Amino acid sequence: MRWGACFALLCSVFFPRVALAQDEPPIYVFPFSRVPVHYPKDHVGYPAADVEGCYSKVLAPTAGTIVKVHRFDKWTEEEDSPGTRGGLTITLVGDDGVRYFFSHLGRIKVLLNQRVAPGDWIGVTGSSGNARVTRCHTHFGISRVCQLAEVYLLQGEIWPQKYLDAWRKGVQLSPKREMNKLVKNDPQGCTRSRADSAIDGTRSKG
Repeated sequence: MRWGACFALLCSVFFPRVALAQDEPPIYVFPFSRVPVHYPKDHVGYPAADVEGCYSKVLAPTAGTIVKVHRFDKWTEEEDSPGTRGGLTITLVGDDGVRYFFSHLGRIKVLLNQRVAPGDWIGVTGSSGNARVTRCHTHFGISRVCQLAEVYLLQGEIWPQKYLDAWRKGVQLSPKREMNKLVKNDPQGCTRSRADSAIDGTRSKG
């Protein structure tokens, strides 16, 4: 008992953010600043938001961990591989258990496995990937967390506009409930997306 009490005390001193993540509800912020931005209410093909506003700061919408970054723009118009269309990208897994994806960035301000707090500066809106032939914007997608790499769910699985609208007003609306409901109704989403990604990857090489 004495060792258990000492261990708990040490954890509370050296890992306070872990304790807070368990005890307090997540905080959400509007993930764009410095430059006014706007986004349409729809998106072509799947749920996502293309947020327009060149050189705006991209912020962490909630506390979490950076689980993937692509720092080099490998996209070419000739190959147009689905895995490189996003150019410079950041994937954040929030403490709320939801995945947040930002692509077409101009700069990346975070490191792999870095912890971030709501409102931390993580990138800059740009025109990397296939945005080089469209327009300067940040693609923002919200999805479930998949254990293995895949492309399509990562890009967006639920409509983010209502959450962006709420966060812009300071309303603490969480996508966790909607995401949990979607996963319950479609538990094989990650497997399906990974299979589709592998097929399209093979086609792009052929």
